[in-house]
Amino acid sequence: MDQPVISAINHYLEQLHREFAGLTEGEVASYIPELSHADPAWFGIAIATVDGHVYQVGDTRQGFTIQSASKPFVYGLALEEHGLDYVLNRVGVEPSGEAFNSISLEPGTGRPLNPMINAGAIATASMVQGDSDPARLAKVLGMFERFTGHPMKVDETVYLSERATGHRNRALAHLMHGFGIVEGNPEASLDLYFRQCSVVVNCRDLALLGACLANNGINPVTGVRALSEKHVPRVLSVMGSCGMYDYSGEWLYRIGMPAKSGVGGGLLAVLPGQLAIAVFSPPLDPRGNSCRGIAVCERISDDLKLHLFHPLRSTTASTIRVAYRANEVRSRRTRSPAQEAMLSQQGARVQVYELQGELAFGATESLLEAVGQEGDEPDFLVFDMRHVVNVDHAAGWLLIEFARIAHGQGRTVLFVGCDNKYPFQRRARKQWNGIDEAGVFALNDIDRALEWCENRLLERNGLAVDEMGRVSLARSALCAGLDAVHGEELERIGRRVEYRPNETVFRIGDAGDALFIVLHGELEAHIHGPHQEVTRLSTFIPGNYFGELPLASGGARTANVRAVTHATCIEVSYAALSEGLKVGLLSRMATDLARKLAGQARVQKVLG
Repeated sequence: MDQPVISAINHYLEQLHREFAGLTEGEVASYIPELSHADPAWFGIAIATVDGHVYQVGDTRQGFTIQSASKPFVYGLALEEHGLDYVLNRVGVEPSGEAFNSISLEPGTGRPLNPMINAGAIATASMVQGDSDPARLAKVLGMFERFTGHPMKVDETVYLSERATGHRNRALAHLMHGFGIVEGNPEASLDLYFRQCSVVVNCRDLALLGACLANNGINPVTGVRALSEKHVPRVLSVMGSCGMYDYSGEWLYRIGMPAKSGVGGGLLAVLPGQLAIAVFSPPLDPRGNSCRGIAVCERISDDLKLHLFHPLRSTTASTIRVAYRANEVRSRRTRSPAQEAMLSQQGARVQVYELQGELAFGATESLLEAVGQEGDEPDFLVFDMRHVVNVDHAAGWLLIEFARIAHGQGRTVLFVGCDNKYPFQRRARKQWNGIDEAGVFALNDIDRALEWCENRLLERNGLAVDEMGRVSLARSALCAGLDAVHGEELERIGRRVEYRPNETVFRIGDAGDALFIVLHGELEAHIHGPHQEVTRLSTFIPGNYFGELPLASGGARTANVRAVTHATCIEVSYAALSEGLKVGLLSRMATDLARKLAGQARVQKVLG
């Protein structure tokens, strides 16, 4: 899956591409004559994740020869065909600290120090099995096909150019043949090595090659196993210690990802379990590594804190705990019938994602890709972060960049439950200067966030949020089913009560001796959590009633109720009720309770 609809990653890669396109350092390789024809302006960047998402900018479809970036993969093929002990007896795993074409052979045995230098790669190529030279080449191409997901071919012109000028490599092959490291005809092994280096790839292919390693050997796009899981750590290990030749130590120190470069201009870096970065840019530094490739990878690692040795805590199995729209789960604010009807129709414009565990780059990228693929993109996105234990630097950057882009498109993103996530908020404010004006962190309660989004929808559709109006006692919900005699009795025994804003009506534990019918204003039932946080249970608007439970069950109050605005209620003492009126009220309450329970069951089904 390439290029999600809304992508903070693509936006970021486009910025990097614009910035580093002006980097003019380095020279195109010329020791292989055909490579000198490459355009130094070619420049592509691709990121492939373990979820199979590919992000790319620039010249990512431009073909080039893989060159030394082929070495880790042919080494993996040799491990699969012969096993670890056999391969280790012929090729070591120690860094040489020297250039890629150095004659780094172990004294006495002639064993190359590692499979990433030319000597080790030639020895590795000699281990590919087959009845004939074409069969061995077919095996190598088939291996690359499993990694990239499509048939591969050799650039014959580059191959012939390499063969004609590869005198140093030819000397290495014959020297190792003398030591018994390269068995059989050394020219045949050398020919296969030249051909594997001349395999044509593009930047996207290179990213997928790395993504297979990041994904324990499985191609994340096709699902095909490209390399046995047990060999993946071994391949990544030699990439980490030897993949960048005499720059490997500084590379691992600065960028912190196993990597491999090729003199064709390709550079591949792998972050196990998360992603692979590929850069294509032909101008090389004196060590044979792409100048733009190094600069881009260093910037990505630094910006997103993707260093391999940046520790991550354990994560839950899934980032998304539950997802729902506001027409499925609503806020606890009571609405008028007209408002209810509109929100039932338009509530799908609000999408809520309840997240969990630790957010790292891979999981967050997958989450945002899923959001971007929504068929009907919502106007409001709410990320409930209450169950998130940590947001790492890269994940936080992705989330805020996504919110910033969405804000520029006229959409709203809210992060709820972030009061205790100080590093995330601090980094977010550095990243996006206008984040506070956008109100991204303004709400810390999912119920209030839903209410805020509902209010915006109501306003868009011309329905005033705060026009509660007044109702008479006879038009209240509780009196709708009463006969005239009982209605008159209720009017007679009810006592009119006024409440100021924030005034308490009753508290948990108070005696349950009356019910209340709202004529005007707004009141709220709530409880306090273990840390004294306020959780709203319900709101009451004109026509609603509350405090009725003790009438049926007895006992004390189980919630606190306070006035939100100036409010007028009718207080009805239980002691003043006749038996007939009491039965009538209980019947009406039972009908309302059945309706509420049915609604709660629908919500519970959504929330799981």
